[in-house]
Amino acid sequence: MRAVGGWSRAGIAPRMHNFRGMDSLDLSKQPPRSPRAELDGVIFLPRSIDKARAYLAGGNRNGYNIPGVTGGMLERFGISNDDFVAAVGAASNDADVVAFVRRHASQTTVDEWNAFVEAREPRGNRNLPEVLEIYPWLKEQPDLKLVLDILAEDDRRIFAR
Repeated sequence: MRAVGGWSRAGIAPRMHNFRGMDSLDLSKQPPRSPRAELDGVIFLPRSIDKARAYLAGGNRNGYNIPGVTGGMLERFGISNDDFVAAVGAASNDADVVAFVRRHASQTTVDEWNAFVEAREPRGNRNLPEVLEIYPWLKEQPDLKLVLDILAEDDRRIFAR
């Protein structure tokens, strides 16, 4: 199971969405884009698009979920998880998804999101035991403090096999 913002293991309904637009993605073959990747200045949006594509018919989530960091971003932007997956499914490309997100999120909201996610630390708060359950290797890497770095290291470890 992959880490999610708020470190919840909950997921959106495990149904597959059938849309015409972007192709589905198999996240067992490659990880989603980097947690630090951005589109139109929105950090984590490319990764969120990849995870949403894995929810499309024929996709494979491989343990990645929309709720979590992506869900936190979408909540700040006033977008439901299902609406985001639907928008990705209907989009022809990343630019279409950016346009959808920008219709919901002001630049101020995007700037606030970026500042929040770049500084987010799970360590030292009440979620640490759950984080260590999901990422037991973190005990040996106390230098990894930011959520974005933890997610990147988790991808590296999973796909280094």
